[in-house]
Amino acid sequence: MLLIALLSSVSGVSVVWSEAGTAVGQPVSVLQTDSHRLLLIGRVVVGAEYRMEWARDQAVFSGMALMQSVGFLTEPVPRRVLALGLGSGTAPAFLRARGIATDVVEIEPKVIAAAEAHFLFGEHRAPGSTLCADAVAYMRNATGGAPASASLLYDAILSDLFDGDNPMGLLDADQLRALKAGWLQPETGVLALNIVAFRTGPHARLARAVAATLRSVFRHVVVYADHDPRAADGDSSLPGNLLFLASDTAVAKRLATPPDEGDPPESSFYLHAHFKGWAPPELAAAADGEEGDVLAAGSGGGGEPPAWLREAAAAVRAAVPEMQRDALPAEGWQVVERLVAERSGGTATAKEELR
Repeated sequence: MLLIALLSSVSGVSVVWSEAGTAVGQPVSVLQTDSHRLLLIGRVVVGAEYRMEWARDQAVFSGMALMQSVGFLTEPVPRRVLALGLGSGTAPAFLRARGIATDVVEIEPKVIAAAEAHFLFGEHRAPGSTLCADAVAYMRNATGGAPASASLLYDAILSDLFDGDNPMGLLDADQLRALKAGWLQPETGVLALNIVAFRTGPHARLARAVAATLRSVFRHVVVYADHDPRAADGDSSLPGNLLFLASDTAVAKRLATPPDEGDPPESSFYLHAHFKGWAPPELAAAADGEEGDVLAAGSGGGGEPPAWLREAAAAVRAAVPEMQRDALPAEGWQVVERLVAERSGGTATAKEELR
């Protein structure tokens, strides 16, 4: 395993840290540009943070800012949240900074190490605990190694397990019923589920199915996009982050979003003030339980998924490079390719400079 410490730079892109992953089979890397720092698993960006000290608490990507909205829930205000998946810790750090005890479950120990050492998450290690475990298996059967508070029910669960693929093993109706019964506060508990999916086109069936499946388990479901779906500059040919909020109470009415104070549209402050108006109309009927496939056992990790679901997953996977293309300049992606080639499977050696 190799640790690189600020040794290399390619046209403003430097490798801060990179090690072969223990659980994911790909390198976990921290790269930075003049403006921001990125966390990657293999070729997939799973976290980011601005380098300017005054902006570090601003989410770099709109999907991350959208997930922070769990902190705006009221009636009741969450006291305890369970976060499935860490990334760079943007949402958990935001929640902990608001005094919400946030327990994190993350499968890859190198992701935890990177988030704690190189991102703002390291300054918000409490309240809450961080557990290294497979989140899907953990939710199915929390046994030895569970955090001390695992026997208590959570006010909200935030699932952010996208790593190039959506966490289909957690998304069938039976799994969601078990999660609801075993982990969430009755009535008021909220499941906040982030996936990357198409809203329109031939592969939009996945987003409708997730909404319909959640609606088969919870009495109320609302879906928000990470940008205004009515915006003329949106690219409907690409998938995007969708945040599903599901509860047995009217969850949309419980979101006390901050006011618009004139912040620029590219800021997370702007998103926080406006996202409640970004419910995609294409998913409204599915969220109301009026259309869409209800995913059954075997749709995800427990068996052979139907052809349409495999095709939708492949389409999302194929779109990831284009979705994240602007996160690094071209030479930065060349560095990523080299890291993947050299460090997958744990073949890395000592410190070196990328030329």
